[in-house]
Amino acid sequence: MAYSELIKNLSTIRTYIRSFYIYGFHSRGDFSAKSPRTYDDEKRRLENYLSGYMAFRLDENGKVSFVSIDSRRTVHNPLYRIFKAKSFTDMDISLHFILLDVLSQEKSLTIPQILDEISTTYLDGFSPALLPEESTLRKKLAEYVSLGLITAHKCGKSLRYERAGDIARGGLFDALHFFSEIAPCGAAGSFLLDTCPEKDGADVLRFKHHYITASIESDFLETAFAAIREHRFLLIEQKRSENARMVQNEIVPLMIFSSVQSGRMYLMAYRLRGKYFLALRFDYIVSMKLGGIYAGFSQKRAEFEGLRKNMFGVSLKQNKRHNDTQTEHITFRVVFGGGEAFVYHRLLREKRCGSVTLLDENTAQFDADVFDVQEIIPWARTFISRITLFDCTDKSAVRRFYRDIRAMSRLYEDDEDEAGNV
Repeated sequence: MAYSELIKNLSTIRTYIRSFYIYGFHSRGDFSAKSPRTYDDEKRRLENYLSGYMAFRLDENGKVSFVSIDSRRTVHNPLYRIFKAKSFTDMDISLHFILLDVLSQEKSLTIPQILDEISTTYLDGFSPALLPEESTLRKKLAEYVSLGLITAHKCGKSLRYERAGDIARGGLFDALHFFSEIAPCGAAGSFLLDTCPEKDGADVLRFKHHYITASIESDFLETAFAAIREHRFLLIEQKRSENARMVQNEIVPLMIFSSVQSGRMYLMAYRLRGKYFLALRFDYIVSMKLGGIYAGFSQKRAEFEGLRKNMFGVSLKQNKRHNDTQTEHITFRVVFGGGEAFVYHRLLREKRCGSVTLLDENTAQFDADVFDVQEIIPWARTFISRITLFDCTDKSAVRRFYRDIRAMSRLYEDDEDEAGNV
């Protein structure tokens, strides 16, 4: 592997990856929160983990480092490497191999029997201090049972453990490749992919829009999924921008949204303090921890589902008055010629919470009632040369829409004038 140093805490290296790739390009002097020596150490580690993907340029602020990833040439997401460089203690790794070896001979053993086997066979002659305590062994076995590495069954009053059968992964290379690059928590697919003998063969998949940055939040995503599944609180620490102060929140996670335009992920949640729903960007979350059970989860999930019908993106409202449900109506008409039915089909495919009505064989109308019309306008602009009507109950949005068109028209007129004078 290109890297050799292991990572004890992901939060620091995650901050630097975000700074070099997601938040924008920064020079050494921009990292005022840490000492220059810390910056140099972390940058060196990052260059080890992402060998071949780090680059720099010189500008008026000095040397600016950044992560450079070309999706046309990058087959596998390199950011998973930081999870594969996670550190462990000597006893962690020793106990891992000892346990799997103890149970490898089709044995079914109790915890006292496993401890006895470790003591007499594996750690005989070593200091008694190295022998794991029964509570440590019990926790490790419970973890491996949850991961599917070991199975447990009751025999009388005792709980007996044995190795789970191996999973045949032959022929699954393409499926794992797709999963690791596309699906949430794709880090799991990347780890499994490393065990496939076909990994060094030909890769048949390429992605035109390859959104890889969410991969460094895979641990947060797994924790959020667990909280949703178990109806728990989440205790999170978040910052709203690069230099903003840290904010702590106790929230109830309800759903996870992923942008089809940028790949950015949002945690849709209910904030207990203030009693309102909100969207939290994963790339601003610094830490996340599971909390207790929230008895009102089902009710809040149902309330959020009611709000979704007026959400084109992630905006729920423009203020925090306990989820103001006032909406704005937006409508626009699009014309298309013969043989251009793909325009109409695109409207149907991308309408989300809106509706599309075919007015005649060459005209379609889009309508929606949403909390934030600004989320629709960038998408509406992609039909700009075909729009014959644009209206909204928020007249400031209408004025802004036509003002932008006039500004664009003046820009092109100026370019044409300059071209004619040359």
